[in-house]
Order: sequence, then C-alpha cells, then structure tokens
Amino acid sequence: MRTMNLLADIRELLLPRVCPVCGKLLMAGEDVLCAFCAIGLPRCRVVSIEDNQLLRMIWDKADVRKGTTFLSYNHYSPYHNLIIDIKFHGRSDLAVTLGNWAAAEAEKQGFWKSVDALVPVPLTRWRRWRRGYNQAEMLAKGMSEVTGLPVLNLLKRTKNRTPQSRLKGEARKKNAEGIYSASVPNEWCGKTFVLVDDVMTTGATLAACANALQRADKDATICIFPLAYAG
Repeated sequence: MRTMNLLADIRELLLPRVCPVCGKLLMAGEDVLCAFCAIGLPRCRVVSIEDNQLLRMIWDKADVRKGTTFLSYNHYSPYHNLIIDIKFHGRSDLAVTLGNWAAAEAEKQGFWKSVDALVPVPLTRWRRWRRGYNQAEMLAKGMSEVTGLPVLNLLKRTKNRTPQSRLKGEARKKNAEGIYSASVPNEWCGKTFVLVDDVMTTGATLAACANALQRADKDATICIFPLAYAG
C-alpha cells in the first residue's frame, strides 16, 4: 500500500493533473475537473425528452423517438476544451467520466426507460487508429457503467470525407449522406437503440446514423444522446 501511494505521489509530481477547463492543478479528491469548473458545467436543460430542439432539428431527416443531451456547447467557452481533450488529446478517461455524469442526469428524466443498447457514432479506421479510441464509444462506455446497458458497435463509417466540424449548415447534411452503414444481428432486431456522439450541431451525423440503422432493421427504434448540443 505504501509503495502504491509513493508511486502515485511520484506520478503527481512528474505528471501533475490539471483541470482541462481552467488549467489549475487538481486537488486531492477532485476527479477530472476542479470543483469550481465541475459546479459551473454548462448543463443543457431538456424539459421533454420526446419533444425538444434537438429532435425538431432531426425530425425532417430521420425517424427518431426521443433525445436528450447533457451540455450546452459554445466554441468560445473554456468548456470547449472538454471536447478538444476527449477528441484530440487522448483523454479517454475524461470521456468515460462525462458519460457517467450525462447518464446519471438522463436517469432523472426517465430517459433510459425501454432502452436496450447504446450505439456509438463510428470513426473511420484511420481516424480511430490515430486517436487510439473512438470518443463516442468512450462516452457510451461511461453511460453503460451507470445504466448497465451494452455498447454495440453496429455502425461503420464507410467513406472518409471532410470532418463535420469543418463544415456548416447544408454542407454537413450532404457530407454525411451515404457514409454510414449498419449491421444488426437477428437477436437485436426490433430493439431500441440510443445513438451516442460528442457534439450535435445540425443533427446531420446522427440522422445519417439513424437512417443507416433503420435500413438494416426497419423495426428498430432510434433515440439520440449527444454529450453536448451546439444549438
């Protein structure tokens, strides 16, 4: 035990943990955010999981039953660093923790009722290899730890196009068309799936994934859960 504590102390000295939002050193007992930044998380209040702004943005593109989110996303906010860290700085641990928090918040809304599985939005094999993981899958893993729901990789990204983050408006919709495919095993046909992603802007990516799942299984019920919403 003393050896483990010593190693932890050495690690803290050589690789001090800092809050990804404000950059301050994390204190003992603080997890991935400092207490101040954790309290100040820009939560997105979703009044109805069956009729909200996320769903209204996607209903003209895909048949989605319900949806929710955890955070309000603003590119100019220091909380933007959370998304940057989980996508580009190897912080899979941060993604899992945020998935935990998001799932617990959604539990209060009754969001998980009748849900059968979590389905992360996929990356291309090249991008997954470069990052070492899929951030949406890590978010789903965190949600799974809270809900007990399985994480199923039913989707594949079949084409490597311009990242959605570089596009706006109608260009996002056109860029997402036809780049996802799905395969649903017989034992999972007719189930209710929650699509998990990091940020929803126009809903084009989630809509394309929902359509791919329903092409593979016309009886599937699709829900959406982006960690953050940029509406």
